[in-house]
Amino acid sequence: MLDDIDRRIVQALTRDGRSSYTGLARGLGVSEATVRQRVARLQEGDVLRIVALCDPLALGHQSVRLMIRVRDLTPRAVAKSLSGMPMINHVALCAGSQDIFLEGTCRDQAQLVQLMDDIRMLPGVSRVQVLLLLELFKDYSWSGLSSAVGQGITED
Repeated sequence: MLDDIDRRIVQALTRDGRSSYTGLARGLGVSEATVRQRVARLQEGDVLRIVALCDPLALGHQSVRLMIRVRDLTPRAVAKSLSGMPMINHVALCAGSQDIFLEGTCRDQAQLVQLMDDIRMLPGVSRVQVLLLLELFKDYSWSGLSSAVGQGITED
């Protein structure tokens, strides 16, 4: 579980992942050692990963979201296969009418067609629903961590 300091560290790093530990500590009113230890713990626990993100649409690329229905294999087995595809950025199991949610980036329409062909040929894939993104307004937000909602913490 994340406490208030952890959430504030993640929020600050969401705004600028290159923030120094000294700057974070000053902004949060804690020691640099506290920030350093907490960031290390969050990274070791796979809670936090600091990466550079870009808007693929601004680069002229095609950003796509795919919903996959699985048959004859487990969704986990298919998801592991999909994870190995270089154009796929995000793979998640989901509940509901679809089994797997994917996010991908293709440099052009030809590469998107190739990706779709590769996915449709995978064993276990029975249906693919495609959503082409036209414009991004918000992406990769950790704003839900700003409160204790969903964190198993009770508010008095």
